[in-house]
Amino acid sequence: MEARQLLSEFNKIQKPIQTAMETNHYNELGSVEFIEQDTMESLKIKVIPQYGFHKGQEYFITLQLRTNEWPLVFIDSVLFDAIKTNQYLKNKGKVGSHKGICIKNLSYAYNFPKNFKEICNNQWENYLFQIISLFNNFQNDFEKGNGIKSNFKELLTSEWIDL
Repeated sequence: MEARQLLSEFNKIQKPIQTAMETNHYNELGSVEFIEQDTMESLKIKVIPQYGFHKGQEYFITLQLRTNEWPLVFIDSVLFDAIKTNQYLKNKGKVGSHKGICIKNLSYAYNFPKNFKEICNNQWENYLFQIISLFNNFQNDFEKGNGIKSNFKELLTSEWIDL
């Protein structure tokens, strides 16, 4: 992707999320802030939730940006490390690097234009809200075989109880 197009795509996603952070759009979820990076190919967001099994513990969401498609979603969290597949941890996909966590209706395996409109009202700040809500509540559905072990609920429950 050429530099001008990359900058345009980055701003299209980053600016509304930044505005949402500044206007406390994510307050009910917890503390949410950008982590500065030297790239326009991804956004890194630090989250310290107010509820859920991550309550009070920071984790990081990285959105690897793609043109007219869902971003690839990656999470860095001590609790989630227990449920990541070996392929995810080694960044190995079926072909090339790993595509991140597959989230039902909100990731690369699902129709972007339709779901972005229906679920997120065509707003990137709503997309991030959905992603954070999902990671704060592990009862939601991840797609099996795409970064998360199929017995993730059992593993997270035992991790959570051990804390």
